[in-house]
Amino acid sequence: MGVEITRLSSVQTITDSLPPEDEPQMVADAVAGIKDKARRLLYYQLAVAPRVTVIPLEDVDRAIEGTGLDFQDSLTRDQVATLRTGLDCDLVIGGIVQDFGKVRWQWLAGGMLADMTWESVALGLATSWHPGAIFGNIGFELLTSTPVWFGGGYLFGVAFSPVRVDAWAQDGVTGGERWADEAVTLLIWKRLEEVSEEDRKRKEVRLWLNLKEAMKDLGESLLDQEFTRSALQEKRRPVKPDAMSFSLEY
Repeated sequence: MGVEITRLSSVQTITDSLPPEDEPQMVADAVAGIKDKARRLLYYQLAVAPRVTVIPLEDVDRAIEGTGLDFQDSLTRDQVATLRTGLDCDLVIGGIVQDFGKVRWQWLAGGMLADMTWESVALGLATSWHPGAIFGNIGFELLTSTPVWFGGGYLFGVAFSPVRVDAWAQDGVTGGERWADEAVTLLIWKRLEEVSEEDRKRKEVRLWLNLKEAMKDLGESLLDQEFTRSALQEKRRPVKPDAMSFSLEY
């Protein structure tokens, strides 16, 4: 996952205190469950699509086991070749859950930095770039903006249960990228109508609903490419240079 989950309360509603020695394993189990849920949501969507044959996840797991492959990023051509040897696949699909209820601090820091930059530029133009005024403003912004941005980011995660997933598809022969997309979903109150009144209060239920929507959007985006075996074979052919004719004048 892109975002680091260190507390179980980030992804689940916790009503009782957790033994500190047990929480790390519970967090690891929760993260594994999120990853598995994400890929199964996409898998089942592709499995019912016409003209698409998906390889059973159990076969994929067996092919990956012992290879040391990590789907945190796109695979190299040799890594794709390793998978193709055991699976004979035309496309290798990977993905990563970047945000899941908890917003990555890099995004918040980037937003705060942009805010400080614009204010410093405006102040610099107004004061003929007086260093005391500019650095004074930076110090003031660090004191006042940090709790606003990072506290606001925390509240944003609590209120909207954001989920962001990146996914990509690589050619099963060449390893070249054939598709990539990102899905971002925030809690829409109408989506909560799918669950009971009691379940709406649970953080994990809200996150699952958003994850389900994100994977649905990615599945539709991938299927819109209308990949076929013949189309992929065409893309693998080397591009022939256009014929040219010219004459030289002396």
